[in-house]
Amino acid sequence: MLSKKFAAVATLLASISSAAKVASKDMEQDLGTVLANNKDLSTYYELIQACITIIAPSNDAFKNIPYTALNGVWNATDKDTTVPLLQYHILQGTVATNALLTGPTYVRPTLLTSSHYTNVTSGQNVLIAKQPGDDVVFTTSMGTRCTLTEGDITFQGGLIQVVDNLLVPPARLQNTSEAFSVPNFLGALYAGKLMPKVSYEENITVFAPIDSAFATIGGSLKHMDAKAIARIMGYHIIPNQVLVSSALTNGTRLQTLANNAAGNAPESLVVRQAGNNKFVNSAQIVQPDILLANGIMHLISGVLNPDADAAVPNPTALSQAPVFPVSSAKNPFTSALPCTVSCPVTTTSTSSTVDATTTSTSVFTTKSKGAAGALATADIHAAGVALGLLGAGLLF
Repeated sequence: MLSKKFAAVATLLASISSAAKVASKDMEQDLGTVLANNKDLSTYYELIQACITIIAPSNDAFKNIPYTALNGVWNATDKDTTVPLLQYHILQGTVATNALLTGPTYVRPTLLTSSHYTNVTSGQNVLIAKQPGDDVVFTTSMGTRCTLTEGDITFQGGLIQVVDNLLVPPARLQNTSEAFSVPNFLGALYAGKLMPKVSYEENITVFAPIDSAFATIGGSLKHMDAKAIARIMGYHIIPNQVLVSSALTNGTRLQTLANNAAGNAPESLVVRQAGNNKFVNSAQIVQPDILLANGIMHLISGVLNPDADAAVPNPTALSQAPVFPVSSAKNPFTSALPCTVSCPVTTTSTSSTVDATTTSTSVFTTKSKGAAGALATADIHAAGVALGLLGAGLLF
Protein backbone atom coordinates (compact mmCIF):
# COMPACT_ATOMS: atom_id res chain seq x y z
CA MET A 1 0.00 0.00 0.00
CA LEU A 2 2.81 2.38 0.88
CA SER A 3 4.48 1.94 -2.53
CA LYS A 4 1.17 2.86 -4.18
CA LYS A 5 1.10 6.00 -2.08
CA PHE A 6 4.60 6.91 -3.23
CA ALA A 7 3.56 6.33 -6.83
CA ALA A 8 0.58 8.59 -6.30
CA VAL A 9 2.83 11.27 -4.83
CA ALA A 10 5.07 11.11 -7.89
CA THR A 11 2.08 11.23 -10.21
CA LEU A 12 0.73 14.25 -8.41
CA LEU A 13 4.02 16.06 -8.66
CA ALA A 14 4.26 15.29 -12.36
CA SER A 15 0.82 16.82 -12.90
CA ILE A 16 1.33 19.65 -10.45
CA SER A 17 1.00 22.41 -13.02
CA SER A 18 -2.54 21.29 -13.83
CA ALA A 19 -3.53 21.53 -10.18
CA ALA A 20 -1.83 24.88 -9.91
CA LYS A 21 -4.09 26.25 -12.64
CA VAL A 22 -7.04 25.71 -10.31
CA ALA A 23 -5.48 28.25 -7.97
CA SER A 24 -4.89 30.84 -10.68
CA LYS A 25 -7.85 32.95 -9.51
CA ASP A 26 -6.23 33.33 -6.09
CA MET A 27 -2.44 33.23 -6.28
CA GLU A 28 -2.16 33.52 -2.47
CA GLN A 29 -3.95 30.21 -1.94
CA ASP A 30 -1.52 27.33 -1.30
CA LEU A 31 -1.82 24.11 -3.24
CA GLY A 32 -2.74 22.07 -0.18
CA THR A 33 -5.87 24.17 0.27
CA VAL A 34 -6.72 23.80 -3.41
CA LEU A 35 -6.42 20.03 -3.21
CA ALA A 36 -8.45 19.80 -0.01
CA ASN A 37 -11.26 21.89 -1.48
CA ASN A 38 -11.42 20.28 -4.91
CA LYS A 39 -13.46 17.07 -4.91
CA ASP A 40 -11.71 15.80 -8.04
CA LEU A 41 -8.36 15.99 -6.21
CA SER A 42 -9.34 14.65 -2.78
CA THR A 43 -7.83 11.19 -3.38
CA TYR A 44 -4.53 12.77 -4.32
CA TYR A 45 -4.64 14.95 -1.24
CA GLU A 46 -5.12 11.90 0.97
CA LEU A 47 -2.33 9.94 -0.67
CA ILE A 48 0.13 12.81 -0.64
CA GLN A 49 0.17 12.54 3.13
CA ALA A 50 2.06 9.22 3.01
CA CYS A 51 5.06 8.79 5.29
CA ILE A 52 7.83 10.70 3.51
CA THR A 53 10.88 12.78 4.32
CA ILE A 54 11.34 16.11 2.56
CA ILE A 55 14.92 17.28 2.13
CA ALA A 56 14.22 21.01 2.01
CA PRO A 57 16.94 23.35 0.68
CA SER A 58 17.22 26.60 2.61
CA ASN A 59 16.90 30.02 0.96
CA ASP A 60 20.68 30.26 0.91
CA ALA A 61 20.80 26.91 -0.92
CA PHE A 62 18.90 28.44 -3.83
CA LYS A 63 21.22 31.44 -3.87
CA ASN A 64 24.12 28.99 -4.13
CA ILE A 65 22.83 27.22 -7.27
CA PRO A 66 25.15 29.13 -9.67
CA TYR A 67 28.12 27.58 -7.83
CA THR A 68 26.87 23.99 -8.10
CA ALA A 69 26.37 21.35 -10.78
CA LEU A 70 22.80 22.61 -11.20
CA ASN A 71 24.00 25.89 -12.66
CA GLY A 72 22.50 26.16 -16.13
CA VAL A 73 20.12 23.28 -15.36
CA TRP A 74 17.81 24.60 -12.65
CA ASN A 75 15.01 26.78 -13.96
CA ALA A 76 12.34 27.49 -11.40
CA THR A 77 9.79 28.52 -14.05
CA ASP A 78 10.06 25.24 -15.97
CA LYS A 79 8.13 22.40 -14.33
CA ASP A 80 9.82 19.81 -16.56
CA THR A 81 13.06 20.75 -14.82
CA THR A 82 11.96 21.59 -11.29
CA VAL A 83 9.49 18.78 -10.61
CA PRO A 84 11.94 15.88 -11.19
CA LEU A 85 14.72 17.69 -9.32
CA LEU A 86 12.41 18.33 -6.39
CA GLN A 87 11.15 14.74 -6.48
CA TYR A 88 14.77 13.86 -5.73
CA HIS A 89 14.36 15.79 -2.48
CA ILE A 90 11.56 13.50 -1.23
CA LEU A 91 12.66 10.28 0.43
CA GLN A 92 10.40 7.25 0.53
CA GLY A 93 9.63 6.69 4.20
CA THR A 94 10.57 8.75 7.23
CA VAL A 95 14.24 9.22 8.10
CA ALA A 96 14.81 10.74 11.54
CA THR A 97 18.32 12.17 11.64
CA ASN A 98 18.45 12.07 15.45
CA ALA A 99 18.06 8.27 15.24
CA LEU A 100 20.96 7.73 12.83
CA LEU A 101 24.05 5.99 14.17
CA THR A 102 27.40 7.72 13.77
CA GLY A 103 29.51 6.05 11.09
CA PRO A 104 27.31 3.87 8.83
CA THR A 105 26.09 5.15 5.48
CA TYR A 106 22.35 4.85 4.94
CA VAL A 107 20.95 4.56 1.42
CA ARG A 108 17.40 5.75 0.90
CA PRO A 109 15.28 5.85 -2.30
CA THR A 110 13.50 8.99 -3.44
CA LEU A 111 10.51 9.74 -5.64
CA LEU A 112 12.73 10.55 -8.64
CA THR A 113 12.04 8.10 -11.47
CA SER A 114 12.15 10.43 -14.49
CA SER A 115 14.21 8.81 -17.25
CA HIS A 116 15.73 12.22 -17.99
CA TYR A 117 17.58 11.99 -14.67
CA THR A 118 17.74 8.35 -13.66
CA ASN A 119 17.44 4.73 -14.77
CA VAL A 120 16.88 3.47 -11.22
CA THR A 121 13.27 2.43 -11.64
CA SER A 122 12.41 2.09 -7.94
CA GLY A 123 13.49 5.68 -7.26
CA GLN A 124 16.97 7.21 -7.38
CA ASN A 125 18.89 6.97 -4.11
CA VAL A 126 20.47 9.39 -1.63
CA LEU A 127 23.29 8.55 0.78
CA ILE A 128 22.95 9.74 4.38
CA ALA A 129 25.61 9.63 7.09
CA LYS A 130 26.01 11.04 10.59
CA GLN A 131 29.58 12.09 11.24
CA PRO A 132 31.41 12.58 14.55
CA GLY A 133 30.08 15.74 16.11
CA ASP A 134 26.58 14.82 14.93
CA ASP A 135 26.89 16.52 11.55
CA VAL A 136 24.50 14.84 9.09
CA VAL A 137 25.63 14.78 5.47
CA PHE A 138 23.63 13.90 2.35
CA THR A 139 25.79 12.67 -0.55
CA THR A 140 24.61 12.49 -4.15
CA SER A 141 26.20 12.93 -7.58
CA MET A 142 29.94 12.23 -7.83
CA GLY A 143 30.39 12.70 -4.09
CA THR A 144 28.54 16.04 -3.95
CA ARG A 145 27.63 16.72 -0.32
CA CYS A 146 25.19 18.92 1.50
CA THR A 147 24.79 19.33 5.24
CA LEU A 148 21.79 19.29 7.54
CA THR A 149 21.11 22.71 9.09
CA GLU A 150 17.84 21.90 10.88
CA GLY A 151 16.50 18.42 11.38
CA ASP A 152 13.42 16.36 12.15
CA ILE A 153 10.73 18.99 11.68
CA THR A 154 7.48 17.06 11.93
CA PHE A 155 4.32 17.43 9.87
CA GLN A 156 1.28 15.27 9.28
CA GLY A 157 2.91 13.22 6.52
CA GLY A 158 6.44 12.77 7.85
CA LEU A 159 9.59 14.80 8.48
CA ILE A 160 11.40 17.76 6.97
CA GLN A 161 15.21 17.99 6.96
CA VAL A 162 16.62 21.41 6.03
CA VAL A 163 19.92 21.38 4.09
CA ASP A 164 22.40 23.96 2.85
CA ASN A 165 22.41 22.96 -0.84
CA LEU A 166 20.17 21.29 -3.37
CA LEU A 167 20.67 17.59 -3.95
CA VAL A 168 22.12 16.79 -7.38
CA PRO A 169 20.87 13.61 -9.11
CA PRO A 170 23.69 11.09 -9.69
CA ALA A 171 25.70 11.23 -12.90
CA ARG A 172 26.22 8.64 -15.59
CA LEU A 173 28.82 5.90 -15.26
CA GLN A 174 31.42 7.65 -17.42
CA ASN A 175 31.25 10.93 -15.52
CA THR A 176 31.32 9.18 -12.15
CA SER A 177 34.24 6.93 -13.11
CA GLU A 178 36.23 10.00 -14.10
CA ALA A 179 35.36 11.77 -10.85
CA PHE A 180 36.53 8.79 -8.77
CA SER A 181 39.76 8.33 -10.76
CA VAL A 182 39.20 4.91 -12.32
CA PRO A 183 39.92 5.80 -15.99
CA ASN A 184 41.35 2.38 -16.86
CA PHE A 185 38.16 0.67 -15.73
CA LEU A 186 36.18 3.05 -17.92
CA GLY A 187 38.63 2.62 -20.79
CA ALA A 188 38.35 -1.17 -20.52
CA LEU A 189 34.56 -0.89 -20.80
CA TYR A 190 35.06 1.06 -24.03
CA ALA A 191 37.73 -1.39 -25.25
CA GLY A 192 35.24 -4.22 -24.70
CA LYS A 193 32.52 -2.23 -26.50
CA LEU A 194 30.29 -2.32 -23.42
CA MET A 195 30.10 1.46 -23.43
CA PRO A 196 28.04 3.51 -23.93
CA LYS A 197 25.25 0.92 -23.77
CA VAL A 198 25.89 -0.13 -20.18
CA SER A 199 25.63 3.49 -19.08
CA TYR A 200 21.94 3.45 -20.05
CA GLU A 201 20.93 0.05 -18.67
CA GLU A 202 18.40 0.12 -15.86
CA ASN A 203 19.31 -0.87 -12.31
CA ILE A 204 22.91 -2.02 -12.37
CA THR A 205 25.58 -2.63 -9.74
CA VAL A 206 29.17 -2.00 -10.81
CA PHE A 207 32.35 -3.26 -9.15
CA ALA A 208 35.07 -0.96 -10.50
CA PRO A 209 38.73 -1.94 -9.97
CA ILE A 210 40.99 0.88 -8.85
CA ASP A 211 43.68 2.06 -11.25
CA SER A 212 46.58 0.41 -9.40
CA ALA A 213 44.89 -2.97 -9.94
CA PHE A 214 45.01 -2.47 -13.71
CA ALA A 215 48.63 -1.29 -13.52
CA THR A 216 49.64 -4.58 -11.90
CA ILE A 217 48.12 -6.92 -14.50
CA GLY A 218 47.48 -4.57 -17.44
CA GLY A 219 50.12 -6.22 -19.61
CA SER A 220 48.12 -9.46 -19.43
CA LEU A 221 44.93 -7.79 -20.61
CA LYS A 222 45.72 -4.98 -23.00
CA HIS A 223 46.48 -7.20 -26.01
CA MET A 224 43.24 -9.21 -25.69
CA ASP A 225 40.57 -8.75 -28.34
CA ALA A 226 37.35 -6.85 -27.64
CA LYS A 227 35.33 -10.00 -27.04
CA ALA A 228 37.70 -11.27 -24.32
CA ILE A 229 37.86 -7.86 -22.67
CA ALA A 230 34.06 -7.60 -22.80
CA ARG A 231 33.74 -10.90 -20.95
CA ILE A 232 36.16 -9.78 -18.22
CA MET A 233 34.61 -6.34 -17.80
CA GLY A 234 31.07 -7.70 -17.97
CA TYR A 235 32.04 -9.84 -14.98
CA HIS A 236 32.24 -6.60 -12.98
CA ILE A 237 28.61 -5.64 -13.65
CA ILE A 238 25.49 -7.04 -12.00
CA PRO A 239 22.38 -6.42 -14.13
CA ASN A 240 18.87 -5.73 -12.85
CA GLN A 241 19.91 -5.09 -9.24
CA VAL A 242 20.95 -1.97 -7.35
CA LEU A 243 22.92 -3.51 -4.49
CA VAL A 244 24.03 -1.16 -1.74
CA SER A 245 26.87 -2.39 0.44
CA SER A 246 24.55 -3.36 3.29
CA ALA A 247 22.80 -5.77 0.90
CA LEU A 248 26.07 -7.54 0.03
CA THR A 249 25.89 -10.37 2.53
CA ASN A 250 28.42 -13.13 3.08
CA GLY A 251 28.06 -16.06 0.69
CA THR A 252 25.73 -14.33 -1.75
CA ARG A 253 26.28 -15.39 -5.36
CA LEU A 254 25.49 -12.77 -7.99
CA GLN A 255 24.99 -13.31 -11.71
CA THR A 256 26.96 -10.92 -13.92
CA LEU A 257 26.79 -9.66 -17.51
CA ALA A 258 29.58 -12.07 -18.48
CA ASN A 259 28.83 -15.48 -19.95
CA ASN A 260 30.85 -18.62 -19.37
CA ALA A 261 33.46 -19.75 -21.87
CA ALA A 262 30.81 -21.73 -23.78
CA GLY A 263 28.64 -18.63 -23.96
CA ASN A 264 25.50 -20.38 -22.75
CA ALA A 265 25.12 -19.23 -19.13
CA PRO A 266 25.98 -16.14 -17.06
CA GLU A 267 29.04 -16.21 -14.86
CA SER A 268 28.56 -15.41 -11.18
CA LEU A 269 30.73 -13.95 -8.45
CA VAL A 270 30.63 -14.49 -4.70
CA VAL A 271 30.37 -11.92 -1.91
CA ARG A 272 32.47 -12.70 1.14
CA GLN A 273 32.86 -10.92 4.45
CA ALA A 274 35.61 -11.07 7.07
CA GLY A 275 35.06 -8.82 10.04
CA ASN A 276 34.05 -5.42 8.70
CA ASN A 277 35.69 -6.03 5.31
CA LYS A 278 33.69 -7.16 2.29
CA PHE A 279 35.04 -8.85 -0.82
CA VAL A 280 33.79 -9.90 -4.24
CA ASN A 281 35.61 -13.13 -4.94
CA SER A 282 39.03 -12.14 -3.54
CA ALA A 283 38.93 -8.40 -4.30
CA GLN A 284 38.17 -6.13 -1.36
CA ILE A 285 35.56 -3.41 -1.59
CA VAL A 286 37.64 -0.32 -0.78
CA GLN A 287 35.00 2.37 -1.37
CA PRO A 288 31.34 1.35 -1.32
CA ASP A 289 28.13 3.03 -2.37
CA ILE A 290 28.92 5.52 -5.12
CA LEU A 291 25.65 6.53 -6.74
CA LEU A 292 25.17 6.28 -10.52
CA ALA A 293 22.37 7.57 -12.72
CA ASN A 294 21.45 3.95 -13.39
CA GLY A 295 22.48 2.25 -10.15
CA ILE A 296 25.44 2.09 -7.82
CA MET A 297 29.20 1.53 -7.99
CA HIS A 298 31.68 0.05 -5.51
CA LEU A 299 35.44 0.44 -5.96
CA ILE A 300 37.39 -2.80 -5.50
CA SER A 301 41.06 -3.59 -5.00
CA GLY A 302 41.55 -6.03 -7.87
CA VAL A 303 40.44 -6.93 -11.38
CA LEU A 304 38.02 -9.88 -11.30
CA ASN A 305 38.54 -12.96 -13.43
CA PRO A 306 35.43 -14.90 -14.56
CA ASP A 307 37.58 -18.03 -14.73
CA ALA A 308 38.71 -17.62 -11.11
CA ASP A 309 35.45 -17.30 -9.20
CA ALA A 310 36.78 -19.72 -6.60
CA ALA A 311 39.46 -17.22 -5.55
CA VAL A 312 39.10 -16.40 -1.85
CA PRO A 313 40.64 -13.53 0.09
CA ASN A 314 43.25 -13.73 2.80
CA PRO A 315 41.66 -11.46 5.39
CA THR A 316 44.93 -11.03 7.30
CA ALA A 317 46.91 -9.86 4.26
CA LEU A 318 47.44 -6.17 3.53
CA SER A 319 46.61 -6.81 -0.14
CA GLN A 320 45.20 -9.67 -2.16
CA ALA A 321 47.05 -11.60 -4.84
CA PRO A 322 45.90 -10.73 -8.40
CA VAL A 323 43.92 -13.37 -10.28
CA PHE A 324 45.65 -12.63 -13.60
CA PRO A 325 49.37 -13.04 -14.36
CA VAL A 326 51.37 -10.09 -13.04
CA SER A 327 52.47 -7.96 -15.96
CA SER A 328 52.83 -4.27 -15.24
CA ALA A 329 51.49 -1.72 -17.71
CA LYS A 330 50.88 1.93 -17.07
CA ASN A 331 47.38 2.99 -18.12
CA PRO A 332 46.66 -0.04 -20.32
CA PHE A 333 43.17 1.11 -21.34
CA THR A 334 43.04 4.90 -21.19
CA SER A 335 43.75 5.08 -24.94
CA ALA A 336 40.31 3.52 -25.49
CA LEU A 337 38.54 6.46 -23.86
CA PRO A 338 36.61 8.62 -26.35
CA CYS A 339 37.99 12.05 -27.07
CA THR A 340 36.46 15.01 -25.26
CA VAL A 341 38.53 17.82 -26.81
CA SER A 342 38.90 18.60 -30.55
CA CYS A 343 36.80 15.58 -31.48
CA PRO A 344 36.06 14.93 -35.17
CA VAL A 345 32.69 16.16 -36.39
CA THR A 346 30.20 13.31 -36.30
CA THR A 347 27.30 12.60 -38.62
CA THR A 348 23.67 12.83 -37.59
CA SER A 349 23.13 9.08 -37.58
CA THR A 350 21.60 7.41 -34.53
CA SER A 351 24.86 5.78 -33.45
CA SER A 352 26.79 9.02 -33.74
CA THR A 353 24.20 10.83 -31.67
CA VAL A 354 24.53 8.29 -28.86
CA ASP A 355 28.34 8.54 -28.86
CA ALA A 356 28.23 12.32 -28.84
CA THR A 357 25.82 12.27 -25.92
CA THR A 358 28.02 10.00 -23.85
CA THR A 359 31.06 12.21 -24.23
CA SER A 360 29.07 15.24 -23.13
CA THR A 361 29.88 16.82 -19.80
CA SER A 362 26.22 16.70 -18.83
CA VAL A 363 25.74 14.75 -15.63
CA PHE A 364 22.27 13.50 -16.43
CA THR A 365 21.08 10.47 -18.36
CA THR A 366 19.96 12.33 -21.47
CA LYS A 367 20.76 15.66 -22.99
CA SER A 368 19.50 18.72 -21.15
CA LYS A 369 16.24 20.06 -22.48
CA GLY A 370 17.60 23.59 -22.64
CA ALA A 371 16.90 24.83 -19.15
CA ALA A 372 16.66 28.49 -20.19
CA GLY A 373 19.69 29.64 -18.28
CA ALA A 374 20.62 29.67 -14.62
CA LEU A 375 18.79 31.03 -11.65
CA ALA A 376 19.63 34.55 -12.78
CA THR A 377 16.72 34.33 -15.23
CA ALA A 378 14.33 33.00 -12.59
CA ASP A 379 14.84 34.73 -9.27
CA ILE A 380 14.94 33.27 -5.80
CA HIS A 381 11.27 34.09 -5.26
CA ALA A 382 10.33 31.89 -8.22
CA ALA A 383 12.40 29.07 -6.74
CA GLY A 384 10.48 29.49 -3.51
CA VAL A 385 7.20 29.26 -5.43
CA ALA A 386 8.37 25.98 -6.98
CA LEU A 387 9.16 24.53 -3.58
CA GLY A 388 5.87 25.84 -2.23
CA LEU A 389 4.03 23.81 -4.85
CA LEU A 390 5.95 20.74 -3.79
CA GLY A 391 6.41 21.15 -0.09
CA ALA A 392 4.94 22.88 2.90
CA GLY A 393 1.87 24.33 1.23
CA LEU A 394 0.97 20.84 0.07
CA LEU A 395 1.36 18.92 3.30
CA PHE A 396 0.90 21.06 6.39
